[in-house]
Amino acid sequence: MKTYSLDEIKEDIKGKQGQNIHLQAFCGRRGKLVCDGVVDGVYPDIFTVKVFNDGYERKYCYTYAEVLTNNVEISPLV
Repeated sequence: MKTYSLDEIKEDIKGKQGQNIHLQAFCGRRGKLVCDGVVDGVYPDIFTVKVFNDGYERKYCYTYAEVLTNNVEISPLV
C-alpha cells in the first residue's frame, strides 16, 4: 500500500475542487457520515465539502490529517 504525504493529499484535493465526490467520515461514537457532495473550498490547513441533503445545504470542514489517518475518505462520484 502506498503512503501519501500531507502535500500529496493537499494537491489531490485541490484537483478535486468543484467536483462531485463521495464522502465517508468516521465520527467516533456517532458512527460514520456517508454522503455525496462537492469540494467547495481548499485552504492551507482545511478543506470544506458542501452537501445537499433533503432540501437543505450543509458544509463540513475537514483537515488533511484526517484524510491521512483514514478518518475521512473521498472518492470521485461515478
